[in-house]
Amino acid sequence: MLRILPLILLAAGPAAAACSSPDTTFLWCRVEGSSKQLEVCAEPYGAVYRFGPQGRPELELVERYDTLDYRPWPGVGRDIWEEVAFYNGGYTYLVHGGVDRQYQGNNLANAMYGGVTVSQGGREIASLTCNRPAVDFPYSNGLSDGKARAGLRWEPGVGWVY
Repeated sequence: MLRILPLILLAAGPAAAACSSPDTTFLWCRVEGSSKQLEVCAEPYGAVYRFGPQGRPELELVERYDTLDYRPWPGVGRDIWEEVAFYNGGYTYLVHGGVDRQYQGNNLANAMYGGVTVSQGGREIASLTCNRPAVDFPYSNGLSDGKARAGLRWEPGVGWVY
């Protein structure tokens, strides 16, 4: 049974269909082996996680920026990657997105990747991968900007601090 926490909103239906603009997209993709999509948006009011068929998400979670569990790219390594976690009762939805900076092909979309790992009580129960090339990870600063608007700044080795 899913439990609604004060910082989380569950919704379904056409009203909860997509990021408000392309600029607010953190990650969008079609899930490999499925017709479902995964989407995380950096909206002005908070970060939004959506999963399910296009236009009819089965699950939508909203988290305010002051409590958002978000890890920005550390600035080193082959890939540009970030991850963000959403919580619902005893479930964790850890979403990651990235770009392979060493990709040598013509189609940049093939260099983008992402997915979500679902855990319950600390035990992984599902791992879904985004279907390349159906991935949009624009590497915008939307989540970092939201954290900054909430009065937080990233300190490498420490995390988000006021």
